[in-house]
Amino acid sequence: MKRSLLFLATLLLLSPLAQGQDVRTRLQQDPSRYANVLHSYEAPDAIVDTPAPKGYEPFYVSHYGRHGSRYHVAMEVVTRVSHLFDSLDSLGLLTAEGARLHKDLKTLEACHDGQVGYLTLLGGREHQGIAQRLYERVPGVFNQAGRDRIVAESSYVQRCIQSLANFTMVIKGFAPQLRFDVYAGERFMRHISPGTSVKRKPSHGIVCDSLLHARIDPNRIMNAWFNDPWDAARHLGKFDVRTFIYYTLYAGHISQCLVDDYEVPDIYQYFTEDELYNLWYLADISEFDSMANTLENECRFYETGRKILADFVEKADAAIAGNDIAANLRFGHDSGLMPLLSYLRLEGYEEIISMVDAPEKGWYCFEQMPMASNLQMIFYKDKKGDVLVKILRNEQETTIPALKPYKGPYYRWKDLRDYFVHLP
Repeated sequence: MKRSLLFLATLLLLSPLAQGQDVRTRLQQDPSRYANVLHSYEAPDAIVDTPAPKGYEPFYVSHYGRHGSRYHVAMEVVTRVSHLFDSLDSLGLLTAEGARLHKDLKTLEACHDGQVGYLTLLGGREHQGIAQRLYERVPGVFNQAGRDRIVAESSYVQRCIQSLANFTMVIKGFAPQLRFDVYAGERFMRHISPGTSVKRKPSHGIVCDSLLHARIDPNRIMNAWFNDPWDAARHLGKFDVRTFIYYTLYAGHISQCLVDDYEVPDIYQYFTEDELYNLWYLADISEFDSMANTLENECRFYETGRKILADFVEKADAAIAGNDIAANLRFGHDSGLMPLLSYLRLEGYEEIISMVDAPEKGWYCFEQMPMASNLQMIFYKDKKGDVLVKILRNEQETTIPALKPYKGPYYRWKDLRDYFVHLP
């Protein structure tokens, strides 16, 4: 098994598709995209709405939002490399470049003091912007007589609660007459983030380790950072040199999320474009297999998506039946949202593929699951009570390839609901 996966990784390295020229251009245009799942949110350049069929007006929104840009979730993400640099510095092994990198890592470590896992100012502004654009898109939803309540539920994790606060604050500012029911706690994790116990399969580590060794030559980096690379490698403890390099870049990815809080260092300057691309490629594959549909994980995350979707259906049914709720807002994690999108077989998530095929299939984590990623379902009805639904992913219209829309991106709720409840 391991030998065949190593062979597959080698073939992948050598294939023309593996060079990913189109995505390389996109990464070079905005290097912050190298951060994959740690990439800050890119708001759409413009909101484009296909007009609803004649006679249909929006009346209800069902939403799931990942928390916004944050600090690293554990101090160890920075200190596992910064403390190694402390030791290597004490041994006199750092070059001038290595000393600068050491200083930058210590800056990131100091930034995290007392803030580990919390939302950054940028993360709050991301949710404020999403809320404003949602209100401006469908103001009528939030100004209905007899439908004046918003139910907002959050993961108990602080960055999600902070995201909820930023989002609802903006909606309340536009529509002060609205009433807000705000919830957070372990009970709500059952339909916001129910899959945290799902583990990666052993094949995940085998493939990632194979690609790390196939795509990363550590010689340039080790010579740039250390005056005696061999001696430095002996003092890396439990890490081999490639893993150490990977973790150093991973620690630095978070800088883009902290730009409104601090003057933060640019860790990317210590890597070549080829090194950044190859490490991005590895992380893109890893994130895809960790939370989406792959042959390797055997779609083990469907159960997470199924539980979240059941909450969407139940609450939509209640809104259509005639309660006073204008919007159900949920604030959670990538580990909830990505399995939901996968379970829906939404455009971009409809295929079950090998993890190593994700980049060639156009699945880029910086685009699919950045900070503050979101799913919005906007419900419309006519005077007869017929209901249509439009699906937005990261504020852009999308579809479910397996289900034919009624018109444009609009689905009849009865068709969409039937599709939802019969998903395997």
